[in-house]
Amino acid sequence: MDYTTTRHAVSFVRPLTRLKVSKQKFIFAGTYKICKLAANVPDLVVYEGVDRPIPDVEHFHGVLLFADISGFTSLTEIYTKYSKKGSGADHLTRTLNGYISEIVDHILRAGGDIVNYAGDAMLALWRERRKELSEILTLAVKCSLNIQDKCDNRETEVGVKLRVKIGISAGKLSKVVMGDEESRFYALIGRAVDEVRKAEGLASANTIILSANAWELCDRENLVVEKIENERAVKVRYIKRDPNFSVEDYIKSFGNHLEYQDAGSKRTIRKTSNLLPNLQLESVLRKYLLKTVLLKIDDAVPLEYLSEMRPATVVFVNLQFVENATMYHQCQSIQACCVGINNEFTVYRGRINKVFMFDKGCTFLCAFGLPGDKGEDECANALQCAHNVHEFCKKLRYVSVASIGVSSGPVFCGVVGHPLRHEYTVIGRKVNLAARLMMTYPGLVSCDEETHYHAKMPSSYFMELPKRAMKGVANPGTIYQYLSKKHQKILGKPRISVEKEEDYPLLGREKEMKIFHKALQKFSSVQTRHKPDNYQVIMFEGTVGYGKSRLLAEIIHTSQSQGMRVLPFELGKMDITEPYYTIQTMLALLLQVNHCKSYAERERVLLSKITKPELIENLCLLNDILYVKFPVSERVSLMDSRTKHRTFRNYVIAVIKQNIASDVGLLVIDQVQYIDTPSWELILQMRAVLPLFMVMALRPFTLEKPPCQAAVMVMKSQRTLYVKLSGLDPSIIRPLACQILGVISIPRELETLLTERSYGVPYYCEEILRSLYYSDLILLQPLDEDDEDESDAVLTFSRKKMIMSPEINIQARDERKKSKFMNVSGIEIQKCRKVIALDRNAYDNQQFICTIGETVNLQEINIPLTLKGIALAQLDQMNTTEQVIVKCASIIGHTFTTKMLRYILPEGAEQKLDQSLISLVKSRTFECASKTERGFSSPIDDSEDTHLPQCFCVHNAESDDRLFDEEGEEKDLAKEKSVVWKCKLMRFCIALVHETANDLWLKEQKKSLHTKCTKFLENAAHKCNSCGEGDFIYQHRQMVKFNTSESESSFQKRRSLYATTSGATFHNSTPDRDSQQESYSKDIYQSTSAGLVSDNSRSLIATTVSKLSEQVPVIQSMTVPAGSHDLEFIQQMDAILKECEGKNTLYAKDCECKQIMDSIYCALVRHWMGVGNVAKTFFYLLETAAAALCLSNNLMALSYLTEAENILTALRKGVPPFEYADITRNIAISPFEKACLYNLKAEVQLSIGHLFEAEILFKKSLTWLNKKFPSFILSQLVSYGIENYKKSKRHREKDLTGSTENEMSPVVHQQMRCLSFLWQIYCLQKYTCKLPAMFTILLEVNIAEISNNEFKIISAYIDSFRCYHFVGLKEKSAEMEKLALRKCLVLTKNNEGLQMIGHLVCALSELKLCSGRLAESIEYGRIAHKIAGLINKPNIDVFIIPFLTKALLLTGRLGDYVDLMTYMKDFSVSRHNILGQATYYTACLDFSLQEGYALRPFDECLAFINGVIDDPVIKSEKSLLLVLNSSVALWYSRLSEWNKARPAFKMAKRLISYTNPSLFSMYGYSKFLECQVLVFRKALWERQETVMEVYQQTKEYLREFKQRCNTCPVFYPRLFHLKAYCYMLAGQVGQANRLLQQALNISNAHGNVLEQNWIKTSQEVWFNDDEDADPENLWVKAAKSMLSWNEVAGETTNVRYLLLPLGNIQEDIESSGSEEADRSDIDLVCIPY
Repeated sequence: MDYTTTRHAVSFVRPLTRLKVSKQKFIFAGTYKICKLAANVPDLVVYEGVDRPIPDVEHFHGVLLFADISGFTSLTEIYTKYSKKGSGADHLTRTLNGYISEIVDHILRAGGDIVNYAGDAMLALWRERRKELSEILTLAVKCSLNIQDKCDNRETEVGVKLRVKIGISAGKLSKVVMGDEESRFYALIGRAVDEVRKAEGLASANTIILSANAWELCDRENLVVEKIENERAVKVRYIKRDPNFSVEDYIKSFGNHLEYQDAGSKRTIRKTSNLLPNLQLESVLRKYLLKTVLLKIDDAVPLEYLSEMRPATVVFVNLQFVENATMYHQCQSIQACCVGINNEFTVYRGRINKVFMFDKGCTFLCAFGLPGDKGEDECANALQCAHNVHEFCKKLRYVSVASIGVSSGPVFCGVVGHPLRHEYTVIGRKVNLAARLMMTYPGLVSCDEETHYHAKMPSSYFMELPKRAMKGVANPGTIYQYLSKKHQKILGKPRISVEKEEDYPLLGREKEMKIFHKALQKFSSVQTRHKPDNYQVIMFEGTVGYGKSRLLAEIIHTSQSQGMRVLPFELGKMDITEPYYTIQTMLALLLQVNHCKSYAERERVLLSKITKPELIENLCLLNDILYVKFPVSERVSLMDSRTKHRTFRNYVIAVIKQNIASDVGLLVIDQVQYIDTPSWELILQMRAVLPLFMVMALRPFTLEKPPCQAAVMVMKSQRTLYVKLSGLDPSIIRPLACQILGVISIPRELETLLTERSYGVPYYCEEILRSLYYSDLILLQPLDEDDEDESDAVLTFSRKKMIMSPEINIQARDERKKSKFMNVSGIEIQKCRKVIALDRNAYDNQQFICTIGETVNLQEINIPLTLKGIALAQLDQMNTTEQVIVKCASIIGHTFTTKMLRYILPEGAEQKLDQSLISLVKSRTFECASKTERGFSSPIDDSEDTHLPQCFCVHNAESDDRLFDEEGEEKDLAKEKSVVWKCKLMRFCIALVHETANDLWLKEQKKSLHTKCTKFLENAAHKCNSCGEGDFIYQHRQMVKFNTSESESSFQKRRSLYATTSGATFHNSTPDRDSQQESYSKDIYQSTSAGLVSDNSRSLIATTVSKLSEQVPVIQSMTVPAGSHDLEFIQQMDAILKECEGKNTLYAKDCECKQIMDSIYCALVRHWMGVGNVAKTFFYLLETAAAALCLSNNLMALSYLTEAENILTALRKGVPPFEYADITRNIAISPFEKACLYNLKAEVQLSIGHLFEAEILFKKSLTWLNKKFPSFILSQLVSYGIENYKKSKRHREKDLTGSTENEMSPVVHQQMRCLSFLWQIYCLQKYTCKLPAMFTILLEVNIAEISNNEFKIISAYIDSFRCYHFVGLKEKSAEMEKLALRKCLVLTKNNEGLQMIGHLVCALSELKLCSGRLAESIEYGRIAHKIAGLINKPNIDVFIIPFLTKALLLTGRLGDYVDLMTYMKDFSVSRHNILGQATYYTACLDFSLQEGYALRPFDECLAFINGVIDDPVIKSEKSLLLVLNSSVALWYSRLSEWNKARPAFKMAKRLISYTNPSLFSMYGYSKFLECQVLVFRKALWERQETVMEVYQQTKEYLREFKQRCNTCPVFYPRLFHLKAYCYMLAGQVGQANRLLQQALNISNAHGNVLEQNWIKTSQEVWFNDDEDADPENLWVKAAKSMLSWNEVAGETTNVRYLLLPLGNIQEDIESSGSEEADRSDIDLVCIPY
């Protein structure tokens, strides 16, 4: 055959590309596009590259080699199941193609041509004349032996062995080309094809089988073979001599009509890889490639980027031909079938991937959901297309049997093969299953269980098939035959698929249910039904999985239980094509003909339902819609079509109206987006005249499939309420997960994962749990009967609320065993809805808990492919530019700025950004992140554009006029455009799309984009302007010098581009001296206030975002006792502050550090991890942890520090610390950073009460800072003497006047920071000597004085007088206090100076409060409060208010107390500060317990506590938890409601051991101690056997509390009062009187009015000589309905709780009205011990 040569269009030759194939030598390939096209098709097609009539057949002789690899399916499953997040496709591609490339390389070097890849197999061809086949066969055998020798039994990194078996045949072959003008496919036909498949079937691993024909044609003398029993084929053992055949000459003999690049002396193993451009050939080759592959080649994108694990639907179509069909007939049938499949599948984005000819039949491998082709309803589309193709193929004359197998699930989609010869294909267990279904169930359209489930079609469309054994498929599940809708007429069958299940509550949709009930109630009233403001239609919109169907099921169940007539049904995708199908279904349900089996039966039912004569006359109008045969009336027969249509609609409305009568009917329709247009029109018409309330659920309409006009009118109607379902509240995730799994508790890590990954969507949550369960990542373990719930409150993750609201009434369930797992009120936990698979193995009465498997990291799991498919469907509907924008945005994060997106976009996409963003907003992919919820409304407004995008950002004139500040060209470009998208801050509408789009990037692509993100963000990584702009770790950047090569111009460009989400100003990362100096005072204030102060108060030092608008309360001064040395300083400070009033220069800007941390630092950690830069990642992990610690988020800080510590551990082991980490270069973490790591972690440990761990870490940090702390007492004593000598010498030699301008070394700064915490630990530890604390504080003072920095010196003096106070050295404390006061008075009265003074007076206020000097404490607190207002530093207020309010309460200044706490509440709520709110409610409980009046009702306080009890920030604050639990326990103990008190009491008891003698911890301990005393009183009164044990424990708690009072003498009156009450209960009246008088004397000395009044009340009650006096416990009486503070208006009476003697307890209990306080409950006292 002659070929016409076509010359290439360019005159130059590009260099060859150097490629490496596994362990083989380098090979060379051309870089022209035609070379890339040719790599995807065999030489058989390339050399024949002319456009011929279709079908085209070519005959030739040749040798076939069929290599089948075993293990690939298992490999695919393992990488899908166990690989790290996002890396499965990369690992699988590398392993799979590495192995295949070696095999293919052997074939190509032997001159073979890879015809195609059939999944995990490949077919190779050697074309030759018949007389030369003998030598070719020998060559093929030699090639096969090499393959077996080099490639068989290959071990992979996941433990799967790859084996290969080979079959060889020879003979006459025919190549068939089929397709149409746009796409082409090829296949080999012939006896040799059937024989090679049969030979491979006879082979086992590591064997080579020659077919019968090949054995006849080969050189038998040269081969040693082994006979196979009952077969003509033989097994090859070895070859005697190598073939005498020139492969190079054989390769050169083909394709000489084409032109190639000159490879020089370099050998080319595939000739067509060096083609020169040929437009004609290129146009032909493009027809053989999938659109997805062509797009990548055209965009010069490596084809490896197509490799991914992807949910898809695989369809195998097999044609068996009649016996007398000739080859011509077969080709005609194949061509017809190919065109039919292509036409049918292309409409729904299905593609033919390959065509095979095996087993005397033709097989088409097709797929739905390939990259770029993912769509909604994929399974339904695939089944319907398969059915249509099956019907078509059955009509083909020469096709005897058409069989189709359909399966859905995860498959590997990607390029498989050698760099020079590869194909895009699908591999996986689901591919194998579809092929087996096709062969096992001939003549049918069969599908697996997953396809059946996800198709969401009525069950009548399917028929279950009998189980049959399938080769290579162990557990295929239930197999179904797809029948389609045409096999029978369905009338009213599609009921709601999700039904309400008893005892399974609907979670998180209370708001929607309330809306429904309210609207239905108004509509049910005849008087108000037709008012325009009453709703008749409620439409619930939500994407897949938001729980629409379950919500409708709840509505149906509720309405039916109330006796309402409900018509529920669900529509399917195919129903939209049938006119009036929705009306037909509604009528069938209304008239109850849906179960009738014949038309005669339906007619009888209709006659009984339709009784009006005028309606009976026109029953024939229902013939077509209800499948009946009533005679056509004369009136109807005379109507024209338009009149008949109008009459039919009016008739349907009349029939419905008659059957609903006067009652209100409820029409419930699910999936209303599938309502046909005629039904919408009739619904619109009947809505106005029928008493029919309608509830509908739908997915959002899209631009591609907009609603019809009638649907738009219904949705726009003012009588329609359109409700957009949102994700469930995070608090619902835990009970929802328990309900799905059928367990009573889940781990905290799992709850966090579900909250982050499910985005509140119930279906997502269920699919994630299903994936985790079937992957054995979570385990469901039965709960032993002996397991107790006591330890569960602390040691497990189950949610424990203190009590349940009394209104909650859970009905008892019959025939169910009560679980030992109950909530704290003793109420049985609700029944759970288990996953279907779990029900089969569950015991009826067995309780389960969920646990996480060992070594499982939940953060590395993949997105379940079912969910990934939902997101891919949305992504694949976008154009290329939109996809690039979405994928780039996913790298930035869920929320992103448009400026940053513009910065990282590739060239070309930037010009289309505005139009693309508008399109993406219209398609609901993006939305403005400034958008706020505005309630429920219709999504369709009155504008013509029903999808008009909206932006809610605040714009200014400058930003609206220009996009770039430095480039004028952009301004002109923007003017030319009709629409410019000006939104500044955007986010993904569906977080799943964000996560899926991010996973589509490959490793190197991600690295490149993450690098761009770091360049954009890094220069804004510093504190805000108000806080000095420095690093969060002092001069961190100067101590860790990174290589920077960025030019000034690029920095300036990015500086103008940058805008954080918080609106923070962009500054240079290097702060000047003034700003850095300012950070000294801030850092000192935040670091030296931990430990001995209230842990809660320290944690409240948080960020502010705007100036508080509420009125700041003014605290009146209090008279300080005469002779106090504090009086002079207080007067001087009042004068200084009076001078500073009105100076606007002192008022600082609001702090924006929290926004900077969230938008800059957290993002930089993620981006540097993506880049793989370990040093930078470590740097920003420390910075982010330091920022979180400054902002009171201990848990967040700990998580980042743990990650940083993991990096150090991994580097020591020499392993990558995270997925993309680059450890090829020498990475050394500096000692300074290691010291910072341990320092920060120690601070977190100290804040949560872990003193021992914190001490070890601080010492470790000091070691890295070259300041090793002595470990032994003797060495500490020697060091103390040396440091004391240094100090005295320094004081003798010079004046210690420091300067605020002096800089200090970062190492010295960190040393002081460690020491400032370490001395507190020694003061807090029990049974420790004073020396370690005194040595530590002396060392800190010496370092500060040597630094000569005034701020550091003052800070050290503050620490020293606090330390000396707590170790009992009062004179030394007073001396250091005066030094600090003297230095503060001479400071410059600027913002920094006043802040340092504020730090001092805060410390003094705390110290005076602990000492019992309440007047001085209030005065210092008042000054600190005033300074906070002057310089706008709310962190000072947040620190001082808890101390100030306690002092005010103790001194009886209740009005100031209330005003200050109200300010605290408003302050915390406006900033969403959970710790501030917790402090407020703690104060409310304290006020109620101490004074007997309510700031807020107890139930509200309790509801708040229950709402935050699992909050990670709250859980890290042990002192705060102690106060909360002890307050609740004390409340119920006073009321003798012991069952309710017990859980909180037990929790408080556990927390005692985790707390230290700080002021706030002592406050909680005092309440716990009172509760313990009341427990002792109960045991004594009830004469329990354990009363002595209880007494001993009470005595031990009193002794420990006394020890703690050494640091907080203010609690001595409370201690002696409670101790006196214990003596009183024991009958030792004299001892009680002595202690009570001692407590009164101390209270008088302190000015403690609260304790004075309470002690005097106890004296009156205890020592009253009047035996007839019956004291009334007013607090117990008032507790049930306690008056609020506003109600009493300051006119207070004594309603304090009375500690009654034993004889008055009965009256006290009776007055409380408690039904639970009965003497028979002996265990109540025993169990807590």
